[in-house]
Amino acid sequence: MPDPSIPETVEAIIRARKTEKVLCDIEAHRPVPADVAERNREIVLQAIKTAGWAPFHYPRKVDGIAEPWRAHVLWHEEAQQAAIYLRDELGVTSKGPRLAAACSALVLVTWLPEFYDLEAQNASKSDRETQRARDEEHLAAASAMVQNLLLMLTAHGMGNYWSSGGKLGGPEMFNYLGIPKQERLLAAVFIEYPEMMDDSKDRKPGSLRNERSDQWIREVTL
Repeated sequence: MPDPSIPETVEAIIRARKTEKVLCDIEAHRPVPADVAERNREIVLQAIKTAGWAPFHYPRKVDGIAEPWRAHVLWHEEAQQAAIYLRDELGVTSKGPRLAAACSALVLVTWLPEFYDLEAQNASKSDRETQRARDEEHLAAASAMVQNLLLMLTAHGMGNYWSSGGKLGGPEMFNYLGIPKQERLLAAVFIEYPEMMDDSKDRKPGSLRNERSDQWIREVTL
């Protein structure tokens, strides 16, 4: 018999996951102590590996890797450098640099479209509608991977925020971080370790949490 506590635990984690933007000025960021960084590094890496058990329909087979997603991990020091680059080199004045400055780690999850340009489309024997459907499968699979990651981080008591990324997904930042240009940014996941949660940062909760319902469920009768 299955353990009845397992579904309850999974449900509790899903409901506990929440959107919260954590921001601070670059000069005011609080460095992650070495012992905290080391302790959480393995947790984050394992969470990413576990998230990779998301389903995918078509093997992408880029560099011999079947999954249609990639995870580029920036630990605290690299996230700070990215924050500075966004502000000083790219002139970003929105929340991006402040999000990067406040996080303990940052995971950029990309997906790999199969028909990302006209050359790839024209080289394929499939029609455009089939190409579009195949890429939609890759994108849906990568989205499932991101949700898995958010839930694993939540289970470990880590704050997390899924951002579309803004300039983090632009060609300048991809070049700066060494991310292949054919990848597309799906999620910039900002992570806050439990030990780093304090009142020194600005916190902005998601605006849609209280608007949720179950009215989108329809039971089909024939």
